[in-house]
Amino acid sequence: MLDVALVSLIQDMSEKAGVEGTIQYWLRVGESLANRMGREAYMGWPSFNVALREGRTAYSIEGKVTALTDLAITDVDGDVVGYIYANEQCVFVPTIIRVRYSVGDVPKADQAVAEEYNNSIRNTAVCNFCVIHQKFREEVARNITVADQPLECYQLANRGFTGETKIAEDYLKKLGINPEYVRSLLRNYSCVYALVMKGARLRGEEVEE
Repeated sequence: MLDVALVSLIQDMSEKAGVEGTIQYWLRVGESLANRMGREAYMGWPSFNVALREGRTAYSIEGKVTALTDLAITDVDGDVVGYIYANEQCVFVPTIIRVRYSVGDVPKADQAVAEEYNNSIRNTAVCNFCVIHQKFREEVARNITVADQPLECYQLANRGFTGETKIAEDYLKKLGINPEYVRSLLRNYSCVYALVMKGARLRGEEVEE
């Protein structure tokens, strides 16, 4: 019942604070939650990926996350500086299902918030909850070090509840990742992002030059 009430809150917030105000609120929620999770340090990518698989990282709060270790992200020297990660299902899917069965459609403000976020911040949201999740991941990355290097998070692709998709072509180019590969991932995953060592000289950036 409480999660259904949360969805109803979206419409109320949008009416009182406006769509922009709702976005700013969700950004603060994502940042606050990430900071409450604390800092983490790992000796290397293998230890981080094991911790992720065992549910011992802040990212595990979003449910089952898979490290796609078959596609490592490398820098201009060929060193591994990151990996792609994928969520099988958004944690809000059960909530959306309950809303549809109990009170009907998700409030119109849901898409209004997502569209404004896409237009003003980054074109990677399929619903308003993406605002929380994406900010959360960005802030968590700043609180984690791998081999003494802080991380950056790049939101690559999302698949919404009704099948709509968002793919960040600019990030894929920057990381040197084939867009068709990421599109194929959306058949089995709802959310795909990359974690990369901050400041790494990426191969995709070298190609642009």
